[in-house]
Amino acid sequence: MAARAPRPSRLSKEEWLELEQQTDQRYEYLDGFVYAMAGESRLHNEIVGNITEALRARARARGCHFAFLSVRVAIAQLNRYYYPDVVVSCAEEPHSHEIHQPCLVVEVLSKSSAERDRREKLDAYFKIPTLQTYLLVSQEERRVEVYQKAPWNLLWSEWINEGAIEIPCLGETLSLSQIYAGLEVPEV
Repeated sequence: MAARAPRPSRLSKEEWLELEQQTDQRYEYLDGFVYAMAGESRLHNEIVGNITEALRARARARGCHFAFLSVRVAIAQLNRYYYPDVVVSCAEEPHSHEIHQPCLVVEVLSKSSAERDRREKLDAYFKIPTLQTYLLVSQEERRVEVYQKAPWNLLWSEWINEGAIEIPCLGETLSLSQIYAGLEVPEV
């Protein structure tokens, strides 16, 4: 008979936050289970930087909160916390390290996270009533997947090589040329 590994124990939110402080590492929290976040590549950070440069001033001008890489998003219904690459909230957000009412979430895809971002996180994020737009940005090629909330369902579109994506909560667009500015990311 094969030996079984002990089942990991669930952590409370307080224990998880203490773990992050003690280890100086980010962990995503899924209803008591924690998963260490992988380190980002330089290209990943450059893409996040470009998106930040394109949107941060616009978000602030509208009175919205803009965060990248280290602010967690709470999904109360599921008792989950994720660290998206970019998040915008135009609602009152009383907690300095958490966003509860995002209108825009951006994830820059990596080979290890792409399927999780497309399935698990897509489903979880859209349980947040205020979320309007979820972007999945490729590092491999100039491609952005866009999920936007519609009254009856989610609308999916894909932008390849060029174009501009509407960001309804900011009343602005984000172009692929802004996302990939100065980067050697091949066209599709």
